[in-house]
Amino acid sequence: MDYLNLYSDFLKKFFNPQKPLKVIFDCSNGTTGPILKKLTDNNQRLKTFFINDNPNGNFPAHSPNPLEKNSAIQLQKEVKKQKSDLGIIFDADGDRVIFVDNKARIVNPEIISRLLIWYLKPNKIIITPSTGWLIKKINNHTRAKDFINKQETRIKIIKSKIGHYYIKKIMFREKADFAFEQSGHYYFAFKNLGKDGLYYDSGIMAAIEIINAVSQLPYSLADFNDLLPQYHRSGEINIKIKNGNLKIRKIERYFKASATKISHLDGLTMEFNPPAGGWWFNLRPSNTESLLRLNIEAVSKSKLDKIIKKLQSLK
Repeated sequence: MDYLNLYSDFLKKFFNPQKPLKVIFDCSNGTTGPILKKLTDNNQRLKTFFINDNPNGNFPAHSPNPLEKNSAIQLQKEVKKQKSDLGIIFDADGDRVIFVDNKARIVNPEIISRLLIWYLKPNKIIITPSTGWLIKKINNHTRAKDFINKQETRIKIIKSKIGHYYIKKIMFREKADFAFEQSGHYYFAFKNLGKDGLYYDSGIMAAIEIINAVSQLPYSLADFNDLLPQYHRSGEINIKIKNGNLKIRKIERYFKASATKISHLDGLTMEFNPPAGGWWFNLRPSNTESLLRLNIEAVSKSKLDKIIKKLQSLK
């Protein structure tokens, strides 16, 4: 059976760009190249360019992890050189994807998720403790000058622990429409497939829907990025430590008096509203390594820098 054609034909049902776009795909010498070529072949509205599209398990171009430092440099250079509307880079097996805007900037997965929420119009979404205010406060963002913030209905937000197993389990239980992780995983619901519907993450499906969404914007992806409410994120900070739970308890005791919200759903999440400064953090043990994973967000860069230093200094 020709599974490659079956899969690409299935994906074509969702592919519907509304205006001409130039898109560069970096397949990281993984598995997505052959599928994407069949998917985009003969599409009159897309001008596509492929790099590192031949599968090669030695990954000669760069790391197969698109989030690793320097992985997206080649793609960013090509976006600039070709003056592309969008750059897309996948990991080796295609379940994760990272996007580059028309100014050759890597776009935070939270911003990509905000665009997908606008385009897909989900009723229920799943978030994790590392999800920031751009999504958590989506029902409160009402800036009139930015049409993208207008939501026709309020979105039900459901919380999950971080990880593929937990998110898919809750998506199925709650019949949610969309979920994402900061690692570049995007989860979609196909409620009309199978007995109980299908819920899975797919880098290629995320790429399809982002191309569709960008083609319907009245401006560029870079403009969309810049028009959104601006918060300051630390990115994921890994702290090597043997007794992570002890450090988490010490940090909770230190900040408990000033916290406005505390959650132990996945590690420790604490939120602080003005006059405390407007910030939050999530600190959780890694599931696979002797590490604590720290994510922080603040309303100002100076506050973010100050909190990073304080959290790292607490013994």
